[in-house]
Amino acid sequence: MASLLARVVASVLRTTGIYRKQFSGGPDYMDRIKASRINAALPTAKMRAKLSVSETQFNGRSVWTIAPKNRAPNGHMLYFHGGGYVYPAADVHWNFMAHMAEKHGIAVTAPLYPLAPEAAAEEITAFGLAVYEAFLASHNGPFIMGGDSAGGGMTAIVAQMARDKGLRAASGLLLVCPWLVGKPDHPDQATIEKRDCILTLNGIWVVAKLYAGDLPIDDPRVSPINGDWQGLPPILCYGGGDDILVTDARALKAKLPEMRYVETAGLMHVWPIFFLKESRAAQAQIAEFAASVSR
Repeated sequence: MASLLARVVASVLRTTGIYRKQFSGGPDYMDRIKASRINAALPTAKMRAKLSVSETQFNGRSVWTIAPKNRAPNGHMLYFHGGGYVYPAADVHWNFMAHMAEKHGIAVTAPLYPLAPEAAAEEITAFGLAVYEAFLASHNGPFIMGGDSAGGGMTAIVAQMARDKGLRAASGLLLVCPWLVGKPDHPDQATIEKRDCILTLNGIWVVAKLYAGDLPIDDPRVSPINGDWQGLPPILCYGGGDDILVTDARALKAKLPEMRYVETAGLMHVWPIFFLKESRAAQAQIAEFAASVSR
């Protein structure tokens, strides 16, 4: 069960609608998406002072690496941020990556991939595979690949595409409340939506169609649950009981019974990347997972 602080945070988020308005659809939805491109969050001056923070370019897109300062990292992670494929990386993503670097010694590389509606699934996933290949070329050792929400979906499909291309695999995959089913039509989701403090079914469906572009919604590049999950690296997956996308994580667990899956009742979407007690415990698990699969 969620802690008192987690329940308070969820209540505040539901009341204020800070996140839900970003995923609620409506006539001004495109304006909100466009506005998110202006002054998008980046690593802060505090992060740059405490950690090794660098930016490179790949195919015209920024790729950031946040690593421990003045010491060798304990592990490496290629990370795709969430945001429904329409929103850029937010403060919560940078804070999570900085915490993993500072507290657990994990060097995190985060490509800022193209976003919809300017790009669509075919282009976005092709970029994901290309940046994965570039990461392999610059990193010879073991690493995990992960992402939250849409970034979890990106992680899944890039892993599948990399396997099909015969590329070297990541040591493990991290899926944080992954978005794996484009159309949110699971019968349990309407009930969960009343408790969800971040997402709405209408908003998910709107961005799914923006992201899909010319591809059908059930194409694995849009709905990775429909892809081939055999022969992939070990997976650590998280779900939250008050997240409409928990049905996606549960569907994956049913498909892959051997997968390590952590679900906590009462927790919101992408809770493992927050600052909560439960989040810090999950982050320690992620660091342990990265170490265990990289031995």
